Amino acid sequence: MNKVRAALLALCLVLAFPGAVWALDSADVPVTVKIPQMIILELDATELVFEEADFDYVLGPAQLVKVGVVATKEQAVTATVSGNVPYTLSIAALEEYLIGAYGGLIHISQLKWRLTDSDNPEHWEPLTLDRVPVKSGPPGTMEVRFDFQLTALWENPAQMYTGNILLTVIPEESEEMSQGSKW
Repeated sequence: MNKVRAALLALCLVLAFPGAVWALDSADVPVTVKIPQMIILELDATELVFEEADFDYVLGPAQLVKVGVVATKEQAVTATVSGNVPYTLSIAALEEYLIGAYGGLIHISQLKWRLTDSDNPEHWEPLTLDRVPVKSGPPGTMEVRFDFQLTALWENPAQMYTGNILLTVIPEESEEMSQGSKW
């Protein structure tokens, strides 16, 4: 209760004598901030799985072609890139083959990709060992949605296959970066 009375009394004094309080001294504090280059890549999927039902060309979504069966996974992976510098997202395979559990091989070119919002939905890019630029963006956040298509050839033995796709974000060199640091 005493604290409330003391606070009320102090408030009354400040309001009654507003000119009685002066700053005796002040100082400026310079602030310097050097923000580092930051880029983050997040994926909404931890793996890309083609299941047996994906290859059903009678009742399912697959297509029967002369060389085998084509299975498609639309919007299979969404990559979210956030960065404070311009950047380019690229895609590649880590190895030349998807490797079967019993020794079978599927060449990575049988696995194709496209952007979900592609202007040409019939155009698919084969996966390669080379990093292929997918999309570039300015500083900020960008979502990139991928569709994938796998052609299972009649020569590919029936078994489980595994491999890896590598998505990489590379900063683009800007004028400021090429001239060196201004610090």
